[in-house]
Order: sequence, then structure tokens, then C-alpha cells
Amino acid sequence: MNKNYFVFNFIAILIIVLFYFLISNIINNSYEQKIIDNDSYLIGNLLNKYPDLKEDIVSSYLIKDNYELGNNLIKEYNLINIKNNNSFILIYCLISSLVLFLINYIYIKNIYKKISKIDKYMNNILNDDYSIDIKEYCEGDISNLKNDIYKMTIKLKEQSELLIKEKKYLEETLQDISHQIKTPLTSMYMISDILTNESNENVKKEFLIKNKNQIERIEWLVTSLLKLSRLESGTVKLKKEKIELNKLIDKAIEPINVLLELKDIKIIKNIEDTSINIDINWTVEALLNIIKNACEHTKDKIEIIGSTNPLYTEIKIVDNGIGINKKDIKHIFERFYKGSHNKESIGIGLNMSKKIINLQNGIIEVSSKEGVGSTFIIKFYKNNL
Repeated sequence: MNKNYFVFNFIAILIIVLFYFLISNIINNSYEQKIIDNDSYLIGNLLNKYPDLKEDIVSSYLIKDNYELGNNLIKEYNLINIKNNNSFILIYCLISSLVLFLINYIYIKNIYKKISKIDKYMNNILNDDYSIDIKEYCEGDISNLKNDIYKMTIKLKEQSELLIKEKKYLEETLQDISHQIKTPLTSMYMISDILTNESNENVKKEFLIKNKNQIERIEWLVTSLLKLSRLESGTVKLKKEKIELNKLIDKAIEPINVLLELKDIKIIKNIEDTSINIDINWTVEALLNIIKNACEHTKDKIEIIGSTNPLYTEIKIVDNGIGINKKDIKHIFERFYKGSHNKESIGIGLNMSKKIINLQNGIIEVSSKEGVGSTFIIKFYKNNL
């Protein structure tokens, strides 16, 4: 219950009691005065008629004898007529009780009115109507309840908006996945038709290799999407381990050594002698995607620079390729985005790299100049590492 309600009731009862004692005191004083007046009239009349009986009258007044005799005489002749004020006290008590009742009735009615408003508000929330604001800045249990409901409403609204956003995101993602898988599947159907009617073994072998490439592309796409879904759902628990920065870069380069040799691309490393505390496997995955992307666009070399300072550890991956178009650079980390210079890309690798880096208190940036090359800058901040 509201603290103010108890205080108000206490003050009201205290005032009623004080007034009761005041009125009772006035009535008692009135009774006493009337008794004194009656005694004064009686003693005065006796003294006036019998002046010699003064001592006898005083002695009779002080000695409490013959009560029955005197009381019967008073009743017989109705000698003392003092008005009874009990009815006034009764009326006062009734009025006081009525005032207290009205105070409590108004308060309880106000509580039920507020509860009714809360009930209506809750029904609106159930019907996805979050437009009503019931936040209050007063004290009391009802006000605290309304404020808690307001906070809950804000949270439910955010969750509802998030669910709508996720639903839309899932719909768009499924459309993108469908589109990405549809292309290699169409190629495989065409290759299957050709192989069915082709008798030349060399041609068959050529198309079988193409078919295998399409299967590998689908496999890579599904594997990458599964990794992305694990990252986004939060099921991936990153396990941080300390590793030398130079060794981390070597692990990221190792899977594409053959590709680098085939394309005659030189890796130039300039790595400080330092270590970093990260999830090794997932970070290798992120760096591999970026280096592989550079490998696909560079002319003949990729420079990897590693450095550290009190705030963060930085890794730069620099290529000397054709660069990224200005209209593409702001979308380069978006899922399924294909730059104007790379129509064959699926557009998952860089998006995955960004998520992995962000999950480890890091950021990734890119700068590029067409015809000169691109630089990917990764920073792992140390405050949470």
C-alpha cells in the first residue's frame, strides 16, 4: 500500500481522537459547572433562610451519608435537570467514521481505477499496441508497478521489432541462398544433359571436372552459411588463446600456398615480435578470407604488416590489384554483395571475417584506390582481450 495513504489515515484518526477528547472535556466541564451551580443555589438558599446552620451545612456537604434519602427526593421532584449530551458524541463518532470511510473509499476507488487502466494497457500490449505511455514519476506501489510495466513494454517492443527484423532478414537470406544455389544447380543440370548425349570421352571428362567444381562451390557455400549462422545465433563460444602474431599469419596463409604459387604471388611480411590473445581457429578463418580475397585481385604481391600499441594490435593486408570501385567500397562487407570487378564471387567471405573480428572486440576497415590496390586494416583492441 502507499506510504502516503497510511500517513494520511494516521493524521485523520489523530485529528478525530484529539477533537473527541476536546469535546469530551468541554462536556465534562459543562457537567461540573452545572453541578457546582446547583450546589451553589441549594447552599445559598439554605444559608439565606438559616444563617445559623452554616457549620451544619458544611459538615453535611463533606459527610457522604443519607445518599438514598437525598437521591429519592431529587427524583421525586426532578430537582436536578442536566441535559444529556451522549447523542452529540454519538453523532460525532458517526460523522468521524463516515469521513474515514469516504477517505478509504476514494483511495480504494482510485486504486481500482489505476488497476483498470493498467489492465486496459496490458490488453493493448497483447494486441501489439505499444503507443500508450504509463510511465510515472510518483512514489507508491501502483506507480512502481506502472513503471515496471512500462519498462517491460519497452523491452517487449524492442523484442517484437527485433523479431520482425529477423523475420525479414531470414526471408531475404533464404532468397539470397536460393539464388546462390540456383546458379550452380542450373549449370549442373545443363552438364548432366550434355553428358547424357555425349560420346566423346575427352569432352565428358572436361564436363565432369566442371560438374565437380560446381559441387565444390555448393559445398563451400553451405559450409560457409552454416558457419555464419553459428556466429549470428551466438552458439559459437570463442576460446581465446595467446599466439605469436607471426605464427597466426603463417596459419592463415598456409591453406592457399598452392594458389599463391600457381598465380606467382609473393607474400611480403613485416610483423612485429608480439603476441595476441584471440580465438585462433576463427581468426585464421577471418584472415584467410581476406588474404584469399586479396589473392584474387592483386597483380603479383600481397604485403602483410603486423604492429601493436597500448590500445590495439593491428594487421594490414595490402594488395596492388585493380582496387575497389567507390560505389562498392561501402557495401564490401555485406553478405552476398558482389563488387563490380568480381562477378564470380559469392560474397560471404568478407562478411564472415567482419563478424568474427567484431566478436573479438575488433574492427575491420578498408581503403582502396582504383588501379593502385586495396588495404584491409584489422584492429584488435586490448581492453577486453
